[in-house]
Amino acid sequence: MNTTIANFLLESGISLALFALVYLLFLRKETFFVLNRIYLLGSVCFSILLPFIHFQVNSEMPSVMLDEVTITATGYQNLLQTVFVYSTNLSGAIEKTIQSIGLIRFIYMLGTAIFILIFLYRLVQITALIVNNESELNNGIMIIKIDRETTPFSFFNFIFINKNNANSQGMKEMLAHEFEHVRQRHSYDVMIFELLTIFQWFNPFIWLLKRSIRENHEFLADNGVLKPEVSSTAYRMLLLNSAFLQQPVIANNFNYSLIKIRIKMMTKIKSSKTAALKLSMGVIAIAVLLVAFACENNKKPVQDNKATSKLKDVVVDSVVINKQQPLQIDEPTFIIVEQQASFQGGDVNSFRDWVTKNVKYPDIAIKNGITGKVFVQYAVNSKGEVVDIKVVRGIDPSLDKEAVRVISSSPKWEPAKQKGTNVKQQFTIPIAFVLK
Repeated sequence: MNTTIANFLLESGISLALFALVYLLFLRKETFFVLNRIYLLGSVCFSILLPFIHFQVNSEMPSVMLDEVTITATGYQNLLQTVFVYSTNLSGAIEKTIQSIGLIRFIYMLGTAIFILIFLYRLVQITALIVNNESELNNGIMIIKIDRETTPFSFFNFIFINKNNANSQGMKEMLAHEFEHVRQRHSYDVMIFELLTIFQWFNPFIWLLKRSIRENHEFLADNGVLKPEVSSTAYRMLLLNSAFLQQPVIANNFNYSLIKIRIKMMTKIKSSKTAALKLSMGVIAIAVLLVAFACENNKKPVQDNKATSKLKDVVVDSVVINKQQPLQIDEPTFIIVEQQASFQGGDVNSFRDWVTKNVKYPDIAIKNGITGKVFVQYAVNSKGEVVDIKVVRGIDPSLDKEAVRVISSSPKWEPAKQKGTNVKQQFTIPIAFVLK
Protein backbone atom coordinates (compact mmCIF):
# COMPACT_ATOMS: atom_id res chain seq x y z
CA MET A 1 0.00 0.00 0.00
CA ASN A 2 1.96 3.03 -1.23
CA THR A 3 1.54 6.65 -0.18
CA THR A 4 -0.99 7.52 -2.87
CA ILE A 5 -3.29 4.60 -2.05
CA ALA A 6 -3.06 5.15 1.70
CA ASN A 7 -3.84 8.84 1.30
CA PHE A 8 -6.78 8.07 -1.02
CA LEU A 9 -8.29 5.55 1.39
CA LEU A 10 -7.85 7.85 4.38
CA GLU A 11 -9.23 11.08 2.91
CA SER A 12 -12.05 9.46 0.91
CA GLY A 13 -12.99 7.36 3.96
CA ILE A 14 -13.25 10.41 6.24
CA SER A 15 -15.26 12.21 3.55
CA LEU A 16 -17.70 9.30 3.22
CA ALA A 17 -18.10 9.18 7.00
CA LEU A 18 -19.00 12.87 7.20
CA PHE A 19 -21.49 12.69 4.34
CA ALA A 20 -23.08 9.55 5.80
CA LEU A 21 -23.61 11.27 9.15
CA VAL A 22 -25.19 14.30 7.48
CA TYR A 23 -27.54 12.02 5.54
CA LEU A 24 -28.56 9.92 8.54
CA LEU A 25 -29.10 12.91 10.83
CA PHE A 26 -30.79 15.36 8.47
CA LEU A 27 -31.99 13.83 5.18
CA ARG A 28 -32.94 10.18 5.54
CA LYS A 29 -36.47 10.81 6.84
CA GLU A 30 -37.33 13.45 4.23
CA THR A 31 -39.43 12.63 1.17
CA PHE A 32 -37.19 14.47 -1.29
CA PHE A 33 -36.22 11.13 -2.83
CA VAL A 34 -34.69 12.53 -6.02
CA LEU A 35 -32.63 15.12 -4.14
CA ASN A 36 -31.52 12.47 -1.67
CA ARG A 37 -30.34 10.27 -4.54
CA ILE A 38 -28.37 13.18 -5.99
CA TYR A 39 -26.88 13.85 -2.56
CA LEU A 40 -25.80 10.22 -2.07
CA LEU A 41 -24.25 9.92 -5.53
CA GLY A 42 -22.63 13.35 -5.22
CA SER A 43 -21.16 12.36 -1.87
CA VAL A 44 -19.49 9.32 -3.40
CA CYS A 45 -18.15 11.21 -6.43
CA PHE A 46 -16.80 14.04 -4.27
CA SER A 47 -15.17 11.59 -1.84
CA ILE A 48 -13.41 9.82 -4.71
CA LEU A 49 -12.10 13.09 -6.14
CA LEU A 50 -11.19 14.76 -2.82
CA PRO A 51 -7.70 13.21 -2.46
CA PHE A 52 -6.79 14.62 -5.88
CA ILE A 53 -8.03 18.18 -5.22
CA HIS A 54 -5.39 20.66 -4.07
CA PHE A 55 -5.54 24.44 -3.72
CA GLN A 56 -2.49 26.59 -3.09
CA VAL A 57 -3.30 29.21 -0.45
CA ASN A 58 -0.57 31.83 -0.42
CA SER A 59 -0.13 34.33 2.38
CA GLU A 60 -0.15 38.02 1.54
CA MET A 61 3.28 38.54 3.05
CA PRO A 62 6.26 39.40 0.84
CA SER A 63 8.21 36.34 -0.24
CA VAL A 64 11.95 36.04 0.22
CA MET A 65 11.97 33.90 -2.93
CA LEU A 66 11.92 37.14 -4.99
CA ASP A 67 15.72 37.07 -4.74
CA GLU A 68 15.98 33.88 -6.80
CA VAL A 69 16.29 35.61 -10.16
CA THR A 70 19.20 37.78 -9.05
CA ILE A 71 21.05 34.93 -7.39
CA THR A 72 20.56 32.48 -10.21
CA ALA A 73 21.67 34.97 -12.81
CA THR A 74 24.85 35.87 -10.98
CA GLY A 75 25.99 32.67 -9.36
CA TYR A 76 24.15 29.39 -9.90
CA GLN A 77 25.13 27.11 -12.72
CA ASN A 78 23.35 23.90 -13.83
CA LEU A 79 20.40 24.84 -11.63
CA LEU A 80 17.95 21.93 -11.30
CA GLN A 81 14.22 22.42 -10.87
CA THR A 82 13.03 22.97 -7.32
CA VAL A 83 12.29 20.00 -5.05
CA PHE A 84 9.26 20.67 -2.83
CA VAL A 85 9.11 19.11 0.63
CA TYR A 86 5.77 19.35 2.44
CA SER A 87 5.24 19.01 6.15
CA THR A 88 3.16 16.10 7.43
CA ASN A 89 -0.38 17.06 8.45
CA LEU A 90 -2.90 14.89 10.31
CA SER A 91 -3.70 12.93 7.17
CA GLY A 92 -0.02 12.34 6.49
CA ALA A 93 0.70 11.27 10.07
CA ILE A 94 -2.04 8.63 10.04
CA GLU A 95 -0.97 7.60 6.56
CA LYS A 96 2.60 6.95 7.71
CA THR A 97 1.33 4.90 10.64
CA ILE A 98 -0.77 2.75 8.31
CA GLN A 99 2.13 2.16 5.95
CA SER A 100 4.51 1.25 8.76
CA ILE A 101 2.38 -1.69 9.90
CA GLY A 102 2.76 -4.61 7.52
CA LEU A 103 -0.07 -6.61 9.11
CA ILE A 104 -2.58 -3.83 8.38
CA ARG A 105 -1.49 -3.78 4.74
CA PHE A 106 -1.86 -7.55 4.50
CA ILE A 107 -5.34 -7.56 6.09
CA TYR A 108 -6.50 -4.75 3.81
CA MET A 109 -5.25 -6.48 0.65
CA LEU A 110 -6.78 -9.79 1.77
CA GLY A 111 -10.15 -8.14 2.47
CA THR A 112 -10.06 -6.36 -0.90
CA ALA A 113 -9.30 -9.62 -2.71
CA ILE A 114 -12.20 -11.38 -0.94
CA PHE A 115 -14.68 -8.64 -1.85
CA ILE A 116 -13.50 -8.65 -5.47
CA LEU A 117 -14.17 -12.40 -5.62
CA ILE A 118 -17.61 -11.94 -4.04
CA PHE A 119 -18.46 -9.21 -6.55
CA LEU A 120 -17.36 -11.36 -9.49
CA TYR A 121 -19.30 -14.36 -8.14
CA ARG A 122 -22.50 -12.29 -7.99
CA LEU A 123 -21.97 -11.10 -11.56
CA VAL A 124 -21.52 -14.72 -12.66
CA GLN A 125 -24.77 -15.63 -10.86
CA ILE A 126 -26.71 -12.94 -12.71
CA THR A 127 -25.09 -13.84 -16.04
CA ALA A 128 -25.98 -17.52 -15.57
CA LEU A 129 -29.64 -16.61 -14.96
CA ILE A 130 -29.70 -14.56 -18.16
CA VAL A 131 -28.02 -17.21 -20.30
CA ASN A 132 -29.76 -20.32 -18.94
CA ASN A 133 -33.38 -19.18 -18.78
CA GLU A 134 -36.22 -18.28 -21.12
CA SER A 135 -36.55 -14.60 -22.02
CA GLU A 136 -38.90 -12.24 -23.83
CA LEU A 137 -38.73 -8.56 -24.82
CA ASN A 138 -41.27 -6.21 -23.27
CA ASN A 139 -41.16 -2.49 -24.13
CA GLY A 140 -37.40 -2.62 -24.73
CA ILE A 141 -36.76 -4.49 -21.45
CA MET A 142 -35.75 -8.16 -21.36
CA ILE A 143 -37.93 -10.29 -19.08
CA ILE A 144 -36.07 -13.37 -17.79
CA LYS A 145 -38.33 -16.20 -16.59
CA ILE A 146 -36.55 -18.32 -14.00
CA ASP A 147 -37.60 -21.58 -12.36
CA ARG A 148 -37.17 -20.38 -8.78
CA GLU A 149 -39.48 -19.13 -6.04
CA THR A 150 -38.77 -15.41 -5.97
CA THR A 151 -40.37 -12.02 -6.34
CA PRO A 152 -39.35 -9.95 -9.38
CA PHE A 153 -35.97 -8.23 -9.32
CA SER A 154 -34.02 -6.23 -11.88
CA PHE A 155 -30.44 -5.72 -13.04
CA PHE A 156 -29.73 -3.02 -15.61
CA ASN A 157 -32.10 -3.74 -18.54
CA PHE A 158 -33.18 -7.19 -17.28
CA ILE A 159 -36.15 -8.07 -15.06
CA PHE A 160 -36.27 -11.53 -13.51
CA ILE A 161 -39.56 -13.20 -12.56
CA ASN A 162 -40.73 -16.65 -11.45
CA LYS A 163 -42.13 -18.22 -14.62
CA ASN A 164 -44.75 -20.11 -12.59
CA ASN A 165 -46.15 -16.84 -11.18
CA ALA A 166 -46.07 -14.77 -14.36
CA ASN A 167 -49.84 -14.29 -14.31
CA SER A 168 -50.41 -14.30 -10.53
CA GLN A 169 -52.29 -11.62 -8.61
CA GLY A 170 -50.19 -8.52 -7.92
CA MET A 171 -47.64 -9.35 -10.63
CA LYS A 172 -48.63 -6.24 -12.60
CA GLU A 173 -47.75 -3.93 -9.67
CA MET A 174 -44.53 -5.80 -8.92
CA LEU A 175 -43.43 -5.58 -12.54
CA ALA A 176 -44.30 -1.88 -12.57
CA HIS A 177 -42.01 -1.48 -9.55
CA GLU A 178 -39.11 -3.17 -11.36
CA PHE A 179 -39.80 -1.17 -14.53
CA GLU A 180 -39.25 1.96 -12.41
CA HIS A 181 -35.86 0.61 -11.26
CA VAL A 182 -34.86 0.05 -14.89
CA ARG A 183 -36.27 3.36 -16.12
CA GLN A 184 -34.45 5.34 -13.42
CA ARG A 185 -31.19 3.40 -14.03
CA HIS A 186 -30.76 2.38 -10.41
CA SER A 187 -28.36 -0.43 -11.31
CA TYR A 188 -25.70 2.15 -12.21
CA ASP A 189 -25.86 3.54 -8.68
CA VAL A 190 -25.65 0.02 -7.26
CA MET A 191 -22.52 -0.79 -9.28
CA ILE A 192 -20.80 2.43 -8.20
CA PHE A 193 -21.39 1.61 -4.55
CA GLU A 194 -20.43 -2.04 -5.01
CA LEU A 195 -17.09 -1.07 -6.57
CA LEU A 196 -16.37 1.53 -3.90
CA THR A 197 -17.19 -0.99 -1.18
CA ILE A 198 -14.46 -3.28 -2.54
CA PHE A 199 -11.84 -0.68 -1.63
CA GLN A 200 -13.56 0.83 1.42
CA TRP A 201 -14.84 -2.46 2.92
CA PHE A 202 -13.29 -1.62 6.31
CA ASN A 203 -15.25 1.65 6.55
CA PRO A 204 -18.63 1.14 8.30
CA PHE A 205 -19.95 4.35 6.76
CA ILE A 206 -19.72 3.04 3.19
CA TRP A 207 -22.03 0.20 4.26
CA LEU A 208 -24.47 2.76 5.70
CA LEU A 209 -24.39 4.76 2.47
CA LYS A 210 -24.78 1.59 0.42
CA ARG A 211 -27.90 0.61 2.39
CA SER A 212 -29.20 4.17 2.14
CA ILE A 213 -28.96 4.25 -1.67
CA ARG A 214 -30.79 0.92 -1.84
CA GLU A 215 -33.56 2.23 0.41
CA ASN A 216 -33.73 5.39 -1.67
CA HIS A 217 -34.16 3.30 -4.83
CA GLU A 218 -37.09 1.46 -3.27
CA PHE A 219 -38.72 4.73 -2.21
CA LEU A 220 -38.31 6.10 -5.74
CA ALA A 221 -39.73 2.95 -7.34
CA ASP A 222 -42.66 2.81 -4.90
CA ASN A 223 -43.39 6.47 -5.57
CA GLY A 224 -43.38 5.77 -9.33
CA VAL A 225 -45.87 2.90 -8.96
CA LEU A 226 -48.33 4.64 -6.62
CA LYS A 227 -50.55 6.40 -9.14
CA PRO A 228 -54.28 7.16 -8.79
CA GLU A 229 -55.25 3.89 -10.50
CA VAL A 230 -53.17 1.80 -8.06
CA SER A 231 -54.62 1.00 -4.64
CA SER A 232 -52.16 2.09 -1.94
CA THR A 233 -53.66 -0.39 0.56
CA ALA A 234 -53.41 -3.33 -1.84
CA TYR A 235 -49.86 -2.39 -2.72
CA ARG A 236 -48.82 -2.34 0.94
CA MET A 237 -50.36 -5.77 1.44
CA LEU A 238 -48.39 -6.97 -1.56
CA LEU A 239 -45.21 -5.75 0.13
CA LEU A 240 -46.02 -7.71 3.29
CA ASN A 241 -46.74 -10.90 1.36
CA SER A 242 -43.42 -10.74 -0.50
CA ALA A 243 -41.26 -9.90 2.50
CA PHE A 244 -39.59 -13.27 2.95
CA LEU A 245 -38.50 -14.18 -0.57
CA GLN A 246 -34.83 -13.62 -1.48
CA GLN A 247 -33.11 -12.24 -4.57
CA PRO A 248 -29.43 -11.70 -5.53
CA VAL A 249 -27.81 -9.00 -3.41
CA ILE A 250 -26.40 -7.13 -6.39
CA ALA A 251 -29.82 -6.68 -8.03
CA ASN A 252 -32.67 -4.24 -7.42
CA ASN A 253 -35.60 -6.15 -5.97
CA PHE A 254 -39.19 -5.68 -4.93
CA ASN A 255 -38.75 -6.34 -1.21
CA TYR A 256 -35.20 -5.16 -0.54
CA SER A 257 -35.84 -2.42 2.02
CA LEU A 258 -37.30 -2.97 5.43
CA ILE A 259 -41.00 -3.29 4.76
CA LYS A 260 -41.90 -1.14 7.76
CA ILE A 261 -39.79 1.78 6.49
CA ARG A 262 -41.19 1.57 2.95
CA ILE A 263 -44.77 1.53 4.13
CA LYS A 264 -44.05 4.43 6.46
CA MET A 265 -42.61 6.47 3.58
CA MET A 266 -45.66 5.76 1.42
CA THR A 267 -48.01 7.19 4.03
CA LYS A 268 -45.78 10.02 5.20
CA ILE A 269 -46.78 13.62 4.57
CA LYS A 270 -44.54 15.19 1.94
CA SER A 271 -41.66 17.19 3.38
CA SER A 272 -42.03 20.96 3.20
CA LYS A 273 -39.91 22.98 0.82
CA THR A 274 -38.02 24.50 3.73
CA ALA A 275 -36.85 21.00 4.65
CA ALA A 276 -34.76 21.04 1.47
CA LEU A 277 -32.55 23.60 3.21
CA LYS A 278 -31.11 20.65 5.12
CA LEU A 279 -29.16 19.90 1.96
CA SER A 280 -27.05 22.94 2.88
CA MET A 281 -25.47 20.69 5.52
CA GLY A 282 -23.93 18.79 2.63
CA VAL A 283 -22.46 22.03 1.27
CA ILE A 284 -21.00 22.77 4.70
CA ALA A 285 -19.51 19.27 4.76
CA ILE A 286 -17.86 19.91 1.38
CA ALA A 287 -16.39 23.19 2.62
CA VAL A 288 -15.02 21.55 5.76
CA LEU A 289 -13.41 18.72 3.78
CA LEU A 290 -11.84 21.11 1.26
CA VAL A 291 -10.32 23.21 4.02
CA ALA A 292 -9.09 20.14 5.89
CA PHE A 293 -7.58 18.22 2.98
CA ALA A 294 -7.39 20.25 -0.23
CA CYS A 295 -5.97 23.60 0.90
CA GLU A 296 -2.20 23.79 1.10
CA ASN A 297 -0.70 26.81 2.81
CA ASN A 298 2.31 28.22 1.03
CA LYS A 299 3.10 30.64 3.81
CA LYS A 300 6.61 32.05 3.73
CA PRO A 301 8.56 34.03 6.30
CA VAL A 302 8.08 37.80 6.59
CA GLN A 303 10.91 39.93 5.39
CA ASP A 304 11.03 43.65 4.71
CA ASN A 305 12.84 45.27 1.79
CA LYS A 306 15.88 46.15 3.87
CA ALA A 307 16.30 42.61 5.11
CA THR A 308 15.84 41.27 1.59
CA SER A 309 18.56 43.54 0.30
CA LYS A 310 20.98 42.38 2.99
CA LEU A 311 20.21 38.74 2.26
CA LYS A 312 20.89 39.27 -1.44
CA ASP A 313 24.26 40.82 -0.70
CA VAL A 314 25.24 37.98 1.60
CA VAL A 315 24.22 35.30 -0.89
CA VAL A 316 25.97 36.93 -3.83
CA ASP A 317 29.11 37.46 -1.75
CA SER A 318 28.98 33.81 -0.74
CA VAL A 319 28.89 32.68 -4.34
CA VAL A 320 31.68 35.03 -5.36
CA ILE A 321 33.88 33.85 -2.50
CA ASN A 322 33.27 30.24 -3.49
CA LYS A 323 34.41 31.07 -7.01
CA GLN A 324 37.52 32.90 -5.83
CA GLN A 325 38.48 30.26 -3.27
CA PRO A 326 37.53 26.90 -4.80
CA LEU A 327 37.93 23.71 -2.83
CA GLN A 328 41.29 22.01 -3.18
CA ILE A 329 40.55 19.10 -5.52
CA ASP A 330 42.53 16.86 -7.84
CA GLU A 331 40.42 17.31 -10.95
CA PRO A 332 38.93 20.35 -12.70
CA THR A 333 35.23 21.10 -12.32
CA PHE A 334 33.11 21.55 -15.46
CA ILE A 335 29.84 23.39 -15.80
CA ILE A 336 29.16 22.81 -19.50
CA VAL A 337 30.09 19.42 -20.90
CA GLU A 338 29.49 17.42 -24.06
CA GLN A 339 27.56 14.71 -22.17
CA GLN A 340 25.74 15.56 -18.93
CA ALA A 341 26.08 13.39 -15.85
CA SER A 342 23.05 11.13 -15.46
CA PHE A 343 21.35 9.64 -12.42
CA GLN A 344 20.13 6.02 -12.35
CA GLY A 345 19.59 5.81 -16.09
CA GLY A 346 17.73 9.13 -16.35
CA ASP A 347 18.75 12.74 -16.75
CA VAL A 348 19.76 15.13 -13.96
CA ASN A 349 16.11 15.80 -13.14
CA SER A 350 15.70 12.14 -12.18
CA PHE A 351 17.79 13.11 -9.16
CA ARG A 352 15.01 15.54 -8.17
CA ASP A 353 12.56 12.65 -7.95
CA TRP A 354 14.99 10.69 -5.80
CA VAL A 355 15.52 13.67 -3.48
CA THR A 356 11.75 14.21 -3.20
CA LYS A 357 11.26 10.63 -1.99
CA ASN A 358 14.11 10.71 0.52
CA VAL A 359 14.16 14.20 2.06
CA LYS A 360 12.23 14.69 5.33
CA TYR A 361 10.86 17.88 6.81
CA PRO A 362 12.62 18.31 10.22
CA ASP A 363 10.19 18.17 13.14
CA ILE A 364 11.82 21.15 14.85
CA ALA A 365 11.28 23.27 11.71
CA ILE A 366 7.62 22.22 11.53
CA LYS A 367 7.15 23.09 15.21
CA ASN A 368 8.70 26.53 14.75
CA GLY A 369 6.90 27.21 11.45
CA ILE A 370 10.14 27.57 9.47
CA THR A 371 9.81 27.50 5.69
CA GLY A 372 11.95 28.50 2.75
CA LYS A 373 14.21 27.32 -0.03
CA VAL A 374 17.71 25.89 0.52
CA PHE A 375 20.16 25.98 -2.39
CA VAL A 376 22.69 23.16 -2.27
CA GLN A 377 25.69 23.01 -4.58
CA TYR A 378 27.34 19.69 -5.30
CA ALA A 379 29.50 18.02 -7.93
CA VAL A 380 29.59 14.58 -9.52
CA ASN A 381 33.22 13.52 -9.95
CA SER A 382 34.73 11.33 -12.65
CA LYS A 383 33.93 8.23 -10.56
CA GLY A 384 30.24 9.14 -10.31
CA GLU A 385 30.49 10.10 -6.63
CA VAL A 386 28.63 13.13 -5.23
CA VAL A 387 31.25 15.44 -3.67
CA ASP A 388 31.90 19.05 -2.69
CA ILE A 389 28.46 19.43 -1.10
CA LYS A 390 27.77 22.85 0.40
CA VAL A 391 24.86 25.17 1.12
CA VAL A 392 25.22 28.34 -0.96
CA ARG A 393 22.00 29.77 0.37
CA GLY A 394 20.50 28.57 3.61
CA ILE A 395 17.35 29.24 5.62
CA ASP A 396 17.75 27.55 8.98
CA PRO A 397 20.34 25.09 10.40
CA SER A 398 17.76 22.29 10.63
CA LEU A 399 16.65 22.70 7.01
CA ASP A 400 20.20 23.21 5.75
CA LYS A 401 21.37 20.07 7.55
CA GLU A 402 18.56 17.95 6.12
CA ALA A 403 19.25 19.22 2.60
CA VAL A 404 22.95 18.35 2.90
CA ARG A 405 22.12 14.96 4.44
CA VAL A 406 19.91 13.82 1.59
CA ILE A 407 22.35 15.01 -1.10
CA SER A 408 25.22 13.28 0.72
CA SER A 409 23.35 9.98 0.71
CA SER A 410 22.98 9.97 -3.07
CA PRO A 411 23.85 6.75 -4.91
CA LYS A 412 26.49 6.90 -7.62
CA TRP A 413 25.84 8.67 -10.89
CA GLU A 414 27.00 8.04 -14.43
CA PRO A 415 29.73 10.72 -14.68
CA ALA A 416 29.77 13.48 -17.28
CA LYS A 417 32.00 13.13 -20.34
CA GLN A 418 34.14 15.64 -22.12
CA LYS A 419 35.91 14.49 -25.31
CA GLY A 420 35.17 10.90 -24.36
CA THR A 421 36.71 11.19 -20.88
CA ASN A 422 34.90 11.13 -17.54
CA VAL A 423 34.99 14.55 -15.89
CA LYS A 424 33.65 16.27 -12.80
CA GLN A 425 30.49 18.36 -13.25
CA GLN A 426 28.90 20.83 -10.83
CA PHE A 427 25.16 21.30 -10.09
CA THR A 428 22.93 23.34 -7.80
CA ILE A 429 19.56 22.08 -6.56
CA PRO A 430 16.93 24.20 -4.76
CA ILE A 431 14.95 22.34 -2.06
CA ALA A 432 11.79 24.20 -0.95
CA PHE A 433 10.36 23.36 2.47
CA VAL A 434 6.64 24.24 2.58
CA LEU A 435 4.28 23.90 5.53
CA LYS A 436 0.78 22.60 4.76
